[in-house]
Amino acid sequence: MNKVSQLCAIGVTALMSACSALPPEMALDSKVYSAENAGLVLGSLIEGGPYGTWISFREVNTGKTYGWGPKDYYSAWMPAGTYEVSDLGSPRGLMGAYSKPLRFTVTNGQINYLGEMTYDCPLAVHPAAIYGVKNCGILALATCSVDYPSIAVCVADRQEQSVRTFVKQHPQYSKLPVTSSVMSTR
Repeated sequence: MNKVSQLCAIGVTALMSACSALPPEMALDSKVYSAENAGLVLGSLIEGGPYGTWISFREVNTGKTYGWGPKDYYSAWMPAGTYEVSDLGSPRGLMGAYSKPLRFTVTNGQINYLGEMTYDCPLAVHPAAIYGVKNCGILALATCSVDYPSIAVCVADRQEQSVRTFVKQHPQYSKLPVTSSVMSTR
């Protein structure tokens, strides 16, 4: 059984590595999304550490998932809607929400600031959410469950400095209004 678990972990890691780039339709120069039909999300995943940097957002109403492996700061076009952080990357597998998932809302035609996410923040800091390794059964054919907590996730609001840095690097987006969509378990 241990060999099967190791094989599954290697497969998930290889899949995440192969799919870690931002999908082209979500990139800033996207031919699919723009301020006309999507919102620009801006956030960061600081020092992913041993848990990796894969992140998936699931649109609550449609169930459609958008995921990639951000490297620290990220920006991407996403359709308007309410999203949950459905998966976080881990060398041991994917992690899901142990309690309530982090959520945020995207508004078309705006920069939607999501916050600065960090792993393994101390419980005394009051983490925004708790995530754990997903147990998906043999060959991941069954519905996944999160049986125990693995990490505390904190989200800090550094909107002013993050947006200022982003607009300095991408002045073509300076006219877009900015809205705070900092992730929380609301």
